[in-house]
Amino acid sequence: MLSDRPLHTFANGPGAPGGRSCDPSRLLSTFPQSGPVSGRPGACDAAYGFSARGLVVNLVRQFGYCLLLVTVQALAGPFEDGVAAYDRGQFAAALKLWLPLAQQGDAAAQFNVGVLYEKGAGVAQDYAEAARWYLKAARQGDPDAQYDVAVMYERGTGVAQDLETARKWYGMVIANPQTGGASSATKERARQRLAKLSPATEEAVPFQGGRFVFERAPDGTCIIALQGLIDSDTSSKFDAVTTKSASLGCAKPWLLLESGGGSLLDGLSLGKEVRMQGFRTIARYECASACAMIFIGGTERVLAGSRAKIGLHQPASVREVGNSNSRWCGNSFDSNGVREIKGYLLWAIPAEAEQVMDIIMRTSCNAVEWISGRRAIELGIATKIESEGIDVFGPPTARR
Repeated sequence: MLSDRPLHTFANGPGAPGGRSCDPSRLLSTFPQSGPVSGRPGACDAAYGFSARGLVVNLVRQFGYCLLLVTVQALAGPFEDGVAAYDRGQFAAALKLWLPLAQQGDAAAQFNVGVLYEKGAGVAQDYAEAARWYLKAARQGDPDAQYDVAVMYERGTGVAQDLETARKWYGMVIANPQTGGASSATKERARQRLAKLSPATEEAVPFQGGRFVFERAPDGTCIIALQGLIDSDTSSKFDAVTTKSASLGCAKPWLLLESGGGSLLDGLSLGKEVRMQGFRTIARYECASACAMIFIGGTERVLAGSRAKIGLHQPASVREVGNSNSRWCGNSFDSNGVREIKGYLLWAIPAEAEQVMDIIMRTSCNAVEWISGRRAIELGIATKIESEGIDVFGPPTARR
């Protein structure tokens, strides 16, 4: 068994996943390409249990009456006849209906033909043939097919085992632009499996309070984790990070922020470098103070998982007094660090800078206001929220 993805229940084209809103060409753009189809559990670990009536009911629950009208129209034609045949257990008939569509380039049909060959349903079981059809659909951007191709290369099922190629396809699943609950679940499974594979390339650039850790996938995607407290050495070592990133052939690298904060001014400096060097930023846990400023510097800014949030507060100043430190908050625009923050925000997120600055100024340096989800998008802090309801990378103790 390769995955737990069910068969696809919509063909490509009008009324299929690809365009979608209240007319058939737009409404279904956010609808996942696959849906449940009944039958015994097969090679993709599918939890089957489909009927035309059940599909419509599930769609109405998710998308409302407007989608019901499109769905009813879509339940006609050779692809849908194949779904109905599969539902009746007539697998050979389903194959006969889907195969011509698959040969014509229909990605959903190609995926389903792959499932039939993998399960040996209506045809002699042939993992190599299953892999061939999955690969055709995967190359057209089908995330479920991409996932199954990755698993096949990881396990050596139907293809020669190749962990580098498996990593590539898992990376393509994660980067797939399709959204929605089913797509997010597939991406989460891909992340989990990719995490269990030894990294393709892992190197590190140390700095005084921590390190930058590099992981590069075979397709050129790089994630560089910033781990530790931010100080002047963090900022000064970023030149070495960009140099190493280029030497590894990283394409539009991601900076994964795993920092508890640190020096505000150094965070602002590093945030500017991140933007100018074209780095994208991603956070999966709490990221406050200097870490938040670096996050805002990303050309794209993603909050991934249920723990991801950005923390804002007034800047703090610390002065040594005898054997102890005296700390006070910068609560006026003449305070140390406040002008620098405002200037940075006006440069990084000009349209939302005043709103973000207002939050900073009303939040004591001894407290934190956490921003996550839709609010982070509205404030321009993040550009994308992914897997919001999922603890994507496990508990904080799982950090390296």
